[in-house]
Amino acid sequence: MGQIRLTLLVSEDWRDRYPAVLERCRQAGLTIERELAEVGAIAGRIEEERLCALKAIEGVSAVELERLNRGLE
Repeated sequence: MGQIRLTLLVSEDWRDRYPAVLERCRQAGLTIERELAEVGAIAGRIEEERLCALKAIEGVSAVELERLNRGLE
């Protein structure tokens, strides 16, 4: 399996602990590409088999996988 790109959201009641959630995501294997603390989002990539560990982190409210946009061919 390969790496997948994703964006995750930090739940509203964890926004004041954004750095802690960010660190837990790193420990779960997420390579951080963008930190959007103002809106409570983190963008990065992770090995697909580690996705469940990322979703289980306390303070993570949603994980959205990046979708490739392909034009009409």
